[in-house]
Amino acid sequence: MLALRAIARSAPRTVSRIAASTPKTAFIRPSLQTSLRSQIQQTSLLRAFSTSFVRRDDASQELAAKLQQEIALETEDSNAPAESNENIQRFLEQNSHWELHDLDNNQEVLLTRQYEDESITVSFSIADFNTPMMDGQGEEMDESLMDEDEAAMEQSQSGGANTKGAINQGKTSGGNFKVAPQDSLAPADREELKSPEEEYMDGAEEEQPAFPANVNVLVQRKGKGALRINLVADAGIFNIQSVTHLPDNKTTTSLTPSELIRHELPTLYTGPPFPQLDEEVQSLLEQYLEVRGVNTHLALFVPEYIDVKEQKEYLGWLRRVGGFVE
Repeated sequence: MLALRAIARSAPRTVSRIAASTPKTAFIRPSLQTSLRSQIQQTSLLRAFSTSFVRRDDASQELAAKLQQEIALETEDSNAPAESNENIQRFLEQNSHWELHDLDNNQEVLLTRQYEDESITVSFSIADFNTPMMDGQGEEMDESLMDEDEAAMEQSQSGGANTKGAINQGKTSGGNFKVAPQDSLAPADREELKSPEEEYMDGAEEEQPAFPANVNVLVQRKGKGALRINLVADAGIFNIQSVTHLPDNKTTTSLTPSELIRHELPTLYTGPPFPQLDEEVQSLLEQYLEVRGVNTHLALFVPEYIDVKEQKEYLGWLRRVGGFVE
């Protein structure tokens, strides 16, 4: 659109300049007059080429128009009130010890804080929004759950009605007890028997975006190196994947926390898979992180922030690409 306006403005100026120069050329020698005419024609051709190229490129104009439509739609969605925005603001207000570092047109987000003599950095990326993890595993889990449900149904239909703890009991003609639908639920799954903590987690899981997020935690201590811990935030829970100690040396001290999190050290022993550790060691490592603020609230915050930031970055991407092709 800008190119079209530029053509409209430049076209009459070119004509007027040529017209104004015509009477003056009558007093110039024929050879010089011919040279001037060729220069004017070349200049006109160059201007026409440079300003009309975009005008003749229908594909660019169609793409720009489509991107403008997308921008209008995405802007409307972004302006709509979102519960995620409120949750993010609430987390930042209630956890002021975390400092947020978020740059436009950058997919990495950092949270930093000080804890005693430790510098703690939490890193996550909006790349996880477009590349959900464990898709295959999720399908396998869904199939296994369906198989278990079918097995439970078959058991309940083949004499499994005589179950202890049935709520609504009444004998059938065959001597079996009638079992109401709610009787097939385990006691821990019944709404009236749930604890407040379980109800809170159920609500958090309903609000939680349906994708896990990779999170890296870096705990640095001067003269002692750092611990690099890889986790997955999923449904309000942090699952530790690995714990690596990075020694204090020239390589590690010269890198920023963000670079240190991404830095590969091929010869460094990264430790065993977390599930292979002693159960008490696993539990104490989880407590170690929770004391430092890597807890349920943060595990809920990360996917929500990824969701909101991805939408903002997508809108910015549309504008930049649209501005380029216009």
